[in-house]
Amino acid sequence: MNRLILFFLLGINSNVLAQNNAILVNKNVQGKADERWNLGRFVWSHTHQLSSQLGKPILDFNAIDNWVSFPVGKNVTISPDGQYIAYGVSTNRLGEVDSIVLQSTISGWRQSLGGSVNGFFSADSKLYFCQDKEELCFMALGNDRPRKVKDVLSYHVPLNGNLSGKNEWIAYQLKNKDVVLQNLLTGIEKRFSGVVDYGFDRTGKCLAYQLSNDKELVVYCLSTGIAYRFSFVIGYRFSVSGSALSLIISNSSTNQSGLLYVDLSDGKAIPIWQASSNNSTISDLQLDDSGKQLVFVVQDSSKKNSIWYWRVGLEKAEMLLKDNSIGIEDGLLIQGMASFTDNNQYIQFSLAPLTKEKKVTDPDAVQVDVWSYMDTILQSTQPYLLDKAVKFTAVLNPENMKVIQLESENEKIITRGISGDVAVVQTISNNDRFWERESGNNKTFVVSLKDGSRKSLTEKVGAPSVQFSPNGEYLVFFNGDKIGNYFSYNLRSGKLVNISGRVPSVQFGVRSEDTNRTYNTVDRMIGWLEDEGCVLVADNYDIWQLDLYGNKPPVNCTNGYGRQHNIIIRVSGEGKMGIYKSKDTLLLKAFNRQSKFNGYYRMVLGVPGKPEKLYMGPCFMENLNGIGGSGSGMYPVKAADANIWIVQRQTATEAPNYYVTKDFKNYHPLTHLQPQKNYNWFTTELHSYKHLDGIMGQGVLYKPENFDSTKKYPVIITFYASLSDQLYQFLPPNYISSPVIFAKPAWMVSHGYLVFVPDIRFIPGNWGLSTMNSIEGAARYLKTLSYVDGEHMGAAGHSNSGRFGYYLFTHSNSFAAMSIGAGTTNIINLSLSLARDNLGSRLEWGELDSYGTGLGNLWLNKISWMDHTSVLSADKVVSPLLQFHSKKDGAPVEQAVQMYIALRRLEKPVWWLQYDEEGHTIGKVKDLRDFTIRYTQFFDHYLKNAPAPRWMTEGIPYKLKGIESRFELDSKSYCRKKCSVCKKNNME
Repeated sequence: MNRLILFFLLGINSNVLAQNNAILVNKNVQGKADERWNLGRFVWSHTHQLSSQLGKPILDFNAIDNWVSFPVGKNVTISPDGQYIAYGVSTNRLGEVDSIVLQSTISGWRQSLGGSVNGFFSADSKLYFCQDKEELCFMALGNDRPRKVKDVLSYHVPLNGNLSGKNEWIAYQLKNKDVVLQNLLTGIEKRFSGVVDYGFDRTGKCLAYQLSNDKELVVYCLSTGIAYRFSFVIGYRFSVSGSALSLIISNSSTNQSGLLYVDLSDGKAIPIWQASSNNSTISDLQLDDSGKQLVFVVQDSSKKNSIWYWRVGLEKAEMLLKDNSIGIEDGLLIQGMASFTDNNQYIQFSLAPLTKEKKVTDPDAVQVDVWSYMDTILQSTQPYLLDKAVKFTAVLNPENMKVIQLESENEKIITRGISGDVAVVQTISNNDRFWERESGNNKTFVVSLKDGSRKSLTEKVGAPSVQFSPNGEYLVFFNGDKIGNYFSYNLRSGKLVNISGRVPSVQFGVRSEDTNRTYNTVDRMIGWLEDEGCVLVADNYDIWQLDLYGNKPPVNCTNGYGRQHNIIIRVSGEGKMGIYKSKDTLLLKAFNRQSKFNGYYRMVLGVPGKPEKLYMGPCFMENLNGIGGSGSGMYPVKAADANIWIVQRQTATEAPNYYVTKDFKNYHPLTHLQPQKNYNWFTTELHSYKHLDGIMGQGVLYKPENFDSTKKYPVIITFYASLSDQLYQFLPPNYISSPVIFAKPAWMVSHGYLVFVPDIRFIPGNWGLSTMNSIEGAARYLKTLSYVDGEHMGAAGHSNSGRFGYYLFTHSNSFAAMSIGAGTTNIINLSLSLARDNLGSRLEWGELDSYGTGLGNLWLNKISWMDHTSVLSADKVVSPLLQFHSKKDGAPVEQAVQMYIALRRLEKPVWWLQYDEEGHTIGKVKDLRDFTIRYTQFFDHYLKNAPAPRWMTEGIPYKLKGIESRFELDSKSYCRKKCSVCKKNNME
């Protein structure tokens, strides 16, 4: 296997490889065991191609199951000096890693290692280690023979070393229970016997290991070699700083248990708590970052919790809170863990309502639900809410012992944590009467953790975009109302400032397509310019610097370059809020919305002018929020000690491969994996066309690699929303798991189809008209192309696009066949029904929140709602339909039932594929193969004039379910009355 992987990576003898693959394919398909999946026998387009100019084989199941790839973002690491990389290789369709490859970035040295989980480089970049099953491999970089240690159960490295990419230590355990501690820089080893558990502290200062005898815990200091030993330890916790340790002890011979605090500078253990009885246990404990405070939860024999506290200087821990303490409301109990807040000044814990015993009802009482129009919550939802476990966050100030309950049934914390001396809470709706929500709900308060005082924010706060400044002085948030601006709130003075109000004609956030609704926000805060007191944010194109004080005017850091050139510009990387200083250089990722080019720019904070372009080209490298498509890309990986980066680059016709760069202008390829070159792959083209309303739209056309412009090709239009951004994304082959194939066009294209993926531009309040405007416009455009067979066009949608697809199905005359899955056919029925998960109303979804756009008030927009109820227009259908809706799908199957019954009654051709063990899409290989064959057969029949399979001409009676597949092509029967295709095949 390892030699085969290296063979792929080197990219040599591709013609021989293609021939070998073809032979393997033929053996696979023709084998007796696989006769039920014989594509050559059952799939007409598998053996009938319009053109075979290149002579390459078309995709088959063998190709899909054994596809070789570098799984995006998995198992990619680089040595600290940037001279070596390690990455995972997959030889299966799921992208599961089955080998690790080590490679030099400056020479041709490569080594393939076993194992599916990447290992680590040593801090001196001389060694790499990883585990393969029960074997630990140590590879001296640049050498060909690794040192292997057998019978290894597990290994650990310090977390900080892992995060920094500089690993100096490793500890691993053998089957004989020995633990070996090794210094990766010196090679010196130390062995400990009889170990039952072990691990490093976060900083890598200590290794702790536990022995079976007397529950002894040994803490070994790596720098000094001193070992501290503690008996009867049943639990322990290091401080983040690695300076202290807390121990939970239990001595069964003396029936005593308690808690010790250990200062690791001298190893001295101080008893700080002792259990009052054997039934009192510590359920949770935490040291603060400095290691000088400790909070823990004690649970007594009646399962009641109390919170205890200790700090350096106290002789013993003190109980601070129990269930009936002052500040805890009646009916609430302490539950779960306790911890310190970010600044280590407050204790955070949870309260939960007391579980009340259910009242015993009179057996002779009438059991009746009384539904009232005044109910704040539907009767059907109320039992669900009663049984739902809830917790409320509270804090305790140890200085004044004040308990402040921050959350309740009607209020929740909306920040990602509690920072500094305040928390931000927001009221939440406690009813499902969505039409009343504009009357004052969703208020936001800044709550002081010192005294519990509250200050109301007068601007509406978008919950996902709330951040505290690094110094804790400001709260910055996006206004989620129709204004669309960023605000800063001074936590000391209470001053609220619109810090983006002077930005001219720029829309921050993403406005909902429905003009009556608020902005939809995305987290587009980028970071902090700490020395300038500014926050960096992004609009739809550019990066801005906003003064937290509101005194300085906003600065467009990218000088409007993005908007001027239709380029989205963001900071490269994982998307975390960074802390920057003036003159810092930022690497920017960029995406051109018109050309779909991807690449990198560079800018220096505080230096005016447009960003410097490093590279922009027809490829896909790193994803950005705000673009569509199916690929995820990979953010660059930097060497810890060198200005060397690893990137992954791909196009639609070139599989993702790794490159090394020092300047993001020049890229040197490290791998050459191109499995698609062994098959009839596809090419992509970006097409611009007019929607029905005359506005220009875009779409991606996928053509077979052996495309012949003198032939006419059938087309399948598959859609969802905005997908043309995936023009240069590599979409690996896979089985067809649902009717939409925008993420998996390879199978149908390889079988001689064109696949077109257009964008849908949503018109507020009318997703049906939006679909017709975009998709029907695309169909009319495609018919003007000389190589498109305008009489043989299909369309496919699923889930949300299944809803759009059913509207298209009942309103368009352009398609010779359609396949639709898990979509809504009766929007009125669905919106006026109860959801399965919590039995709540779906009406809010139908009026406001359905993907694309809501339809508005049902009774004020009756005509539109009726028009969107596709099943009522089933009599207008002209296209044969392949329905897909499996039995375990969470989407209501009744929607498929209604359309099926309607079409059957009207004698319209429809076939419904419903898999017993599948959900919203298909996951099991046998079902994937089955659906892929039937899907291809269906479109082959109507778009390629192929004979229909027996399951279409005869059906499959329930008594033959699981016995006969009826894949056989039937040229003697009819799939429906007056089917012109069947008639032609019968005559021939």
